[in-house]
Amino acid sequence: MLPLDLTQIILLSVIIVLTIFLVILGFQVFFVLRDLRSTLKRLNQLFAEANTLVSEVKKPIEKAGTFVTALTTGAGLVHLLKKGKHDEGQSKQQQ
Repeated sequence: MLPLDLTQIILLSVIIVLTIFLVILGFQVFFVLRDLRSTLKRLNQLFAEANTLVSEVKKPIEKAGTFVTALTTGAGLVHLLKKGKHDEGQSKQQQ
């Protein structure tokens, strides 16, 4: 066996300990990234379901808005027709 002085032994032991810590840290990073991936998949699925729900809720609201717009337009048209009949009646009375 090669003769090693104290400095080389300490340096070798520090390198071995750091290598073990880095290997353990690498495994931990792998597990954290794997958990993050599964969490992101679930989050993506949740957003997709929320998007579907929002679009289903949006449809009746848009239809109600269209109905209210049509009703307002119809009321305006009826008002114009009444005003036109009223104006014809006044012009006939003046003649």
